[in-house]
Amino acid sequence: MKTTLKWLAICLPIYLIFLVVKLPAAQVLPRLPIPKDIGIAGISGTLWNGQIQQLVINGLPISQVDWQLNPWALLMGKIELETKGGNARDKDDIAFKGQLIVGFSGIEGQQLQVFLPTPLLIAQLPLPLPVEAGGRFRVEVAHVLVEQEQCSLLQGQGQWLQASVSGTQGPIELGAFDAKLSCEKGNVLVDIAEPNSFGLNAQASVSPDMDIKVNGKFKPDPTLPEEVQVAAQLFGKPDNQGYYKLKF
Repeated sequence: MKTTLKWLAICLPIYLIFLVVKLPAAQVLPRLPIPKDIGIAGISGTLWNGQIQQLVINGLPISQVDWQLNPWALLMGKIELETKGGNARDKDDIAFKGQLIVGFSGIEGQQLQVFLPTPLLIAQLPLPLPVEAGGRFRVEVAHVLVEQEQCSLLQGQGQWLQASVSGTQGPIELGAFDAKLSCEKGNVLVDIAEPNSFGLNAQASVSPDMDIKVNGKFKPDPTLPEEVQVAAQLFGKPDNQGYYKLKF
């Protein structure tokens, strides 16, 4: 009897550990309190090393999301994930990779890289006239902290790569635009400054509920086509330095 109890004392913990290690992600994720604006389809793998076929956040689809869960972080009351999603080589795909940490203070991200198709992002902006744009946005974040659904800390930068807009004679190449990312009063701030071909200097504020406000000015480079110069006049009269006001 003592021998049997001894073997049970040894085998039962091993069996429980085996069950936890092999715990299917499909049995766990649907039971979590996932926000309504996040949709998940096609769950596979385990809780520690799993995949999601498609993740939808605020209507934006991300394909093939993989994660690896650090079990040691759980001992400190944190969920630490190495994540990757989308195809970084496909310009029409949303893609990301980096480390996410969920703790009592909020959600933290480190060494994050995100690629966004330009048409998806442009569609979110309340522009005064329709714009068809090409290229891709790349965002690199060294550190971000979101507390109570508000931006508390953000150190990063963004780029609009191979920027272009549609013209009557085809795409008009604009080059690249650089921006610095930070936080202010819970909002994400995007600061864009010259040099760039559009002479754009602006600050965009993005609230937690995706309300976007832009304030700045621009002066198209004289080498840009005439139709760009004409379109700029729709924003009103330029100032004494030739800049048009940009606010919406």
